[in-house]
Amino acid sequence: QRARRSSHFIGSCNFAAHPGPVAAAIMLGTSIVNVLICVPAALGLLWSAKEWIAVSKVKLDGHPELLAKQDSKAQRNAQDVVAEMKKIAKTIQDGAMSFLFAEYTYMAVYIVLFSIVLIFFTGVPTTIAFVVGAVTSILCGWIGMMIAVYTNVRTTHQCWKDLKSGFDVAIQGGCVMGLSLVSIGVLAIFILIEVFKRCFDFERAEVMFEAIAGYGLGGSSIALFGRVGGGIYTKAADVGADLSGKNDYGLEEDDYRNPACIADNVGDNVGDIAGMGADLFGSFAESTCAALVLASSSPDL
Repeated sequence: QRARRSSHFIGSCNFAAHPGPVAAAIMLGTSIVNVLICVPAALGLLWSAKEWIAVSKVKLDGHPELLAKQDSKAQRNAQDVVAEMKKIAKTIQDGAMSFLFAEYTYMAVYIVLFSIVLIFFTGVPTTIAFVVGAVTSILCGWIGMMIAVYTNVRTTHQCWKDLKSGFDVAIQGGCVMGLSLVSIGVLAIFILIEVFKRCFDFERAEVMFEAIAGYGLGGSSIALFGRVGGGIYTKAADVGADLSGKNDYGLEEDDYRNPACIADNVGDNVGDIAGMGADLFGSFAESTCAALVLASSSPDL
């Protein structure tokens, strides 16, 4: 039974491999499999870079020929309105990055402490996979945050022109996070597998993939911090905007003069974007690791 399970491991780990005639006829070579994994991931990163460049080309000039006609309440010229937009967007961006930096500082402490625990209970390979998964999850959340705060103000600006232009910018910004998240996740776990095969001597394939399951654990741990931390922050700011802003000063919740409005938007970016990015990566990493463990341990896969 052990020999049959080990026969389905693809790679250069010197495991016993005696596939049957049907499996041998349909099994692809290692080089072809590697190309099918790496090339789409690389193309995803390139497309993400292309979309980021497309978003960066949006100029915040206020559409001076259209703004005065479309915004009847604007008593100032287009440049004054755009300057105010940039100021508010910069405030939200600075707040989001400050909160994210503080949150990632606590995450780093957690990664170090939990890694010490994993070393004693699971071993070095699982600990390495855990750290790689956690760092990759942090990177995906940070990329999502950067492109979101960069795209938000440009989407608003383009919607003054027409809804189609704003929708196009929003889709381009979303593509950056979505494609880069999956691409980075695939490349990270592929490199991790290759390193494990060359640097560690595992008895069986399933032992190695059980160690790689730590990759999913790391991603899920960071997702917990991102979602919960950002959610608590934005809910607290939301309550503050309602209670203090409305009751004490008569300011609406979404009035930019209400400080809690800025804090609410900061929390939305941290929880719904950086947290969601880490959450999506965690789900992706866990499902991928589960598939690898099942494929390596089942004689029928």
